[in-house]
Amino acid sequence: MGCGSSSGTNDVTINTKSKNSGRNILVEPLTDPADFPYIPEGYPPPKPSRTKKATLFDESKYTNIEKRAIDAPEAAGNSYTELFEHLFNGLNKNLEKVRAIFCWIGHKNQTPCKGGPDDSPNAILQQVQNANMSFAYMFARLCREANIPCVIIRGVAKSARYEVGDDEAKVSELNNRWNGVFVAGEWRIVFPQWAFSALAGHSTGKFTLVEAEGNAAREKQTKSTGVSIVQLNEYYFLPDPEDFVHEAMATEPKWQFIAKQFNMKKFCSVPLLQESYFDHNVEITYGFNSRLYSEYGVVTVGFKARNEKWESFLTYELYFNDEESDSVLPTDLQLDRYVVMERNFEKWTFSIRCPVTGVYKLCIYSESSATKTLLCEFKMFCDEVTVGGTKALPLNVGPIGWGPSNEMVKAGLTTPSQSKGIVKATAKKEVNFSFTCSRTVAIRTVLVHNETSTEELQSYVSHKRDKKSNKLNVAVCVPDEGEYALQIHTKDKNTNKELNACNYIISTEPTPQQKKKKKKKRENVTERKARDDLKMTSTGNDLEILTISIAKFQTMGLEDKGDLEDALKRQNVLKLEKGLNEAIMRRHIDILDTAIDKAEKSEFKSQLAPKIGEADQVRQELIKLNRFAHDILAMRQPTVSELHSYKIPKPPVKDVMVATFTLLGESKDNLEVWQDIKTLLRRVGPNSLMRRVRQFPEKQAHNVDESTAKEVQNMIRVYEEDTVRLCSPAAGTFYVWVNNIVTDIIENGNTRNKGT
Repeated sequence: MGCGSSSGTNDVTINTKSKNSGRNILVEPLTDPADFPYIPEGYPPPKPSRTKKATLFDESKYTNIEKRAIDAPEAAGNSYTELFEHLFNGLNKNLEKVRAIFCWIGHKNQTPCKGGPDDSPNAILQQVQNANMSFAYMFARLCREANIPCVIIRGVAKSARYEVGDDEAKVSELNNRWNGVFVAGEWRIVFPQWAFSALAGHSTGKFTLVEAEGNAAREKQTKSTGVSIVQLNEYYFLPDPEDFVHEAMATEPKWQFIAKQFNMKKFCSVPLLQESYFDHNVEITYGFNSRLYSEYGVVTVGFKARNEKWESFLTYELYFNDEESDSVLPTDLQLDRYVVMERNFEKWTFSIRCPVTGVYKLCIYSESSATKTLLCEFKMFCDEVTVGGTKALPLNVGPIGWGPSNEMVKAGLTTPSQSKGIVKATAKKEVNFSFTCSRTVAIRTVLVHNETSTEELQSYVSHKRDKKSNKLNVAVCVPDEGEYALQIHTKDKNTNKELNACNYIISTEPTPQQKKKKKKKRENVTERKARDDLKMTSTGNDLEILTISIAKFQTMGLEDKGDLEDALKRQNVLKLEKGLNEAIMRRHIDILDTAIDKAEKSEFKSQLAPKIGEADQVRQELIKLNRFAHDILAMRQPTVSELHSYKIPKPPVKDVMVATFTLLGESKDNLEVWQDIKTLLRRVGPNSLMRRVRQFPEKQAHNVDESTAKEVQNMIRVYEEDTVRLCSPAAGTFYVWVNNIVTDIIENGNTRNKGT
């Protein structure tokens, strides 16, 4: 029995003993007791960890401790003394006690906690489940009550809000907290929040799946907030700091517990590595960066298995970023066989031939007969496609890939003469392949081309086996220029089962660099039409049609002659203008700041000046409205709760709250009696009063006209601020907010709906 077992769900999905269930989009709440020091004085100084988790902790040796934590009676959590007497009986080492605490929290969190006496473990867990305290605080509190040194570490963590390749500004907003605990003579990491909770199915909705394992897939992702799951993810109990720092980085470098400490630049530059990456015997050998850039339309990433006998495959999924790309995926574009997965036994090289310019995401998986596990992700940028257009591979060979592999050895062939998956050749000139047959097998060879049948090509490939030396020789002489696929199949005479032993790409085509220098031929009718379409759409205002024209022009590999340059400039202007319009519509300061900054830093600043001015006017109005709301948003919850504690409020209190909810767009029918207003005051979540005030500048302000403002002003003008505050401090704060809003609208007019 593991410490993740449970029978209750608390309205969330249970995932017991999860290894890779997704990061939580939420951060730890900032409502822990203010007098609880994150890092007390007198603790051992932080130093790099010396011991690997595999050496320090063997989960199988702690099953009795886990079972005891699971079997703890409900009442044990009503005091630290009773809980520790149950958990620690017979335990002497701090590591054992820390494991018991970890398992007790993990198990108890799987069902709603009923609470207990003030400040007891049960009471704290209930507060954690209600998001009023953090897992980091609870874990540290229990450890310290057990006299085990434990700190709370501040840092940034790549949660579900993180997209691979995000810049430092975005990543710096991903604040989170976890723990450092001193066991076995050194500091180790525990991340309770990610160990006990996660988010599954979260999606931004901005990607289209282009290709998966060689198969076409034009699947647009659906935007989703995801589903919270309760779990017990063992990875986040004592992870090795040199691995953990790729996912979560302590702001104070010394609390990273590593010798070569990360800074924000390095943290952002590494690929998005899942915890499963560190569980597998695979490492990235080429392209170890979160942001990869194409060369002549091709992006390359390399991997190596540390164990030559590693049995799993590497596979991939390729996504196109619809929101960030300048191009769109043409509806008539074939989307399969653009990724070359080249093999050389324990080595993999993925070469992505981008079909159109734009931004992509590459996901690499480890796949065995039983499971498929995400290892890592990369963001890729392609600013040009292969000259002449990107061509699909002749064949989808699946996870076996191109070139020699362990599967080839299993199929009865060894010592290949060609070690690379792509073999350069000359048309009508023979190229040879040789192997050693490790056992008696029948051989079948096939030559494949995108535009020629295999039957027609059969005479261009032959094979011969020398029985004395057990050598297999394969000869290929391709008839024309192009790219061909050679497949070698073996059939064991004992089992009569045929296996695809090995595959090679035979290419007579020039390299991308050579293609770049190749003299352009005269344009045909289709190419001239593509150029004319590009010129015409470059003078219009339809960004989508222009983007499609650019994509078709680039896919054909036509010479620029200044037409593409003009089109790209016009595209940039329309994109920036679209960004400004969307920012004005969305009415969010951060979005407006980004759109204005991009426009002002562009070479088209003067051309976009009127739209920039319009966006800045909305931005200044939002700043003013947010300033009006500052005092309300700074109020503590008990102050707000005072309002709905009144059975019959004094007239100034009721009138101010009626005015407040009127501004927020509430129907008059819901404001006639105080009981209805109390119902509105008690709302939580997206419909809570504080949330509505915070979102007023973006969602409601532009709907308030001068007539409504005067109506609201008449509700409160009979009172002075001091009079209202004497009746209720909270109502006094809302009085100031309402008065500022309506006065601004009446005196200056409502310009908030400009641009909408």
